[in-house]
Amino acid sequence: MNAVLVVLCFPSVFGIRSAREIKADDSTHKLKEFSNDIINFDENFENPFSLPEVPVGWDGKDYKLNFRGNTLGFKLRRAPIPKAGFPWPKPQRYFSDSNKLYRLQKGKLDIKIPSSSCNTLHEAISRYKKYIFTCTNDRFRNNLRNIFDRDLRKKLLRSTENSFSLKMITSFVFDIKQCTYLPSLSADESYKLTVNEHGISIVAGDVWGALRGLETLSHITVCSHNKVILKDTEIEDFPRFPHRGIMVDTARHFMSKETLFQIMRGMEMNKMNVMHWHLSDDQSFPFQSKVFPELSVKGAFHPSLVYTHDDVREIIEFGRLRGIRVIPEFDTPAHTLSWSFSKPELLTQCYHQGQPVPALMGPMNPARNSTYLFLREFYKEVLGLFQDQFVHVGGDEVPFECWNSNTEVVSFAKEMARFSKENHVGKMFNGNNQDMIRILDYFTKRLIADIKDTAKQKNNDVRFIVWEEAYTKKLSISENTVVQLWYGGQDSVSSITADGFSVIYSSCWYLDQVIPGIQWQKFYTCDPVSQRNMEGTFKKIVFSFSLEQNLKEICLRFYGEVCIWSEHITNEDVLVKLWPIASAAAERLWSAPSVTNVEEAAPRLEEQRCRMLRRGIPVGSSSGPGFCIVQEHSPQDFSFGTYTKNNFIVHSKRRYKHLPGISFVISILGILACVYVSKRTFLYKIVGLLRGRRGK
Repeated sequence: MNAVLVVLCFPSVFGIRSAREIKADDSTHKLKEFSNDIINFDENFENPFSLPEVPVGWDGKDYKLNFRGNTLGFKLRRAPIPKAGFPWPKPQRYFSDSNKLYRLQKGKLDIKIPSSSCNTLHEAISRYKKYIFTCTNDRFRNNLRNIFDRDLRKKLLRSTENSFSLKMITSFVFDIKQCTYLPSLSADESYKLTVNEHGISIVAGDVWGALRGLETLSHITVCSHNKVILKDTEIEDFPRFPHRGIMVDTARHFMSKETLFQIMRGMEMNKMNVMHWHLSDDQSFPFQSKVFPELSVKGAFHPSLVYTHDDVREIIEFGRLRGIRVIPEFDTPAHTLSWSFSKPELLTQCYHQGQPVPALMGPMNPARNSTYLFLREFYKEVLGLFQDQFVHVGGDEVPFECWNSNTEVVSFAKEMARFSKENHVGKMFNGNNQDMIRILDYFTKRLIADIKDTAKQKNNDVRFIVWEEAYTKKLSISENTVVQLWYGGQDSVSSITADGFSVIYSSCWYLDQVIPGIQWQKFYTCDPVSQRNMEGTFKKIVFSFSLEQNLKEICLRFYGEVCIWSEHITNEDVLVKLWPIASAAAERLWSAPSVTNVEEAAPRLEEQRCRMLRRGIPVGSSSGPGFCIVQEHSPQDFSFGTYTKNNFIVHSKRRYKHLPGISFVISILGILACVYVSKRTFLYKIVGLLRGRRGK
């Protein structure tokens, strides 16, 4: 009993210490072990922006180690070493001085923003402060520095230690002309970012440019030796194309709301600004309509796998705060089997040899007036919920054979042909695809007219996106319609733009067709609007401009989207398959057309991959065997003046986080026990004295 009391009263005597004592002791031990890693600001340290080169290069198929004089048939694959502090996508005009470095410290950065309230900017500043001041304390080391061979010019693997006096930047000024509430196709995303001894400044015409500037700022800052460092930098930047998107298919595999958020976080990091949301298809109808709730009740994979109006609003707002537009697509008249689960009257019953094929419903029935009335009411709800100017109405892969097998549709087609002949068009019904194209043209024109009429009632100017077939089948679409290419090549871009339409190009950016291996360079080198590819267009379009001005004019009407169809891609692996390969397309759509060097881009893409991992986005591989340091530590937890082995301290915190409370309880119990024992001992002595006196 007495031994227990001694332990309680004096725990330190028996090696029981508080968490603070343990951490301090462990830190001291580690500081002794890593004494060479304690580096003050004025002492020598490795400049993270001037890292040594490593012998990794592109051979046209893989990245590999380059051995001089190697004529053997085998190769050693190795991804390029990630760069440090290089932005992705590459800015239009970019200058930096790696010998002029500055540091930032959380709590000592005075951020000045325009006096007018701009919630979008305030939210962004809060977000990016976390990104910038959370770091891995990367020492920028890799095992290739240990390689030993005289033919590898080992001096290239050895970095010099330089002395730097890091001036602390305390001023961060925003100069923004306006704060538009919603991003749009014409949004001004240009910005100018300056970092010098006077501080950081971002100048932008609109808040969307400020967001892109903040993203670039987060790329050019690095954390080394427990210091947040950035270079003297001047950037003038703007996007090459105004529409840079990701098409997400949530009908073949349901994607959770958090997964869509993660996709948009990746888009923000890569300066992509449109999420084209393919919301319905044959397999499921996950959109929960309030006007026609039975569509998702019977059409969703499962009653829980739906997007409510609140979900949609939250996704739109999440994108808006990041300068990302959300464009809905409800594909019609084909790809609509899931609609028939609740509304079979909307679709066309398919026949074989005059008999209906059970449960086989083809495209929407174009012969029934009720089809158009239904769609009119449905799109009234869609336009009231989604905020963007654009609506994608589909129009692809219509199975004409089903329409041709249905007597109701054939009768309607004959009536259309008769009507056309009476109007001297000279088109008779022959029962071929041309008759069905005429029906598709009627369906598309009427649908678009009804949606336009609904939009006018809501004072909403609406524009339409259609798949490529609407153009190749020569449907009657207006010039402000956007045609999305999914199988046509660069020649199609020339002809579509020559005919006055805008075009979304996706043909070379289909992620569901990516095979294992290094594939991002194919996304990177695809440029349908290069000068060489657009020479034919200039011959067709009458522009009284120079060649450079012609290219700019075309770029205003050229958009790009990476498509991730989900037949074989799920909620669980979509992020790994999407990033960082989509980053390659992102740089093609943002950066100057002259930015085409795959070998120069590779180490920057490796850094972007690591950067995305550090932000919690589970991306895939890009260039083969390599590594990323991804564990995050917040500099606010440690002294800014020294570098210690922070992993150890963080682990100590986790391991002993409950000990302060336990130690406190033990101390209190020990004190109470000692007091209790002391009191009893005192009383015993008094009683003993009294008894002794009585005995005498």
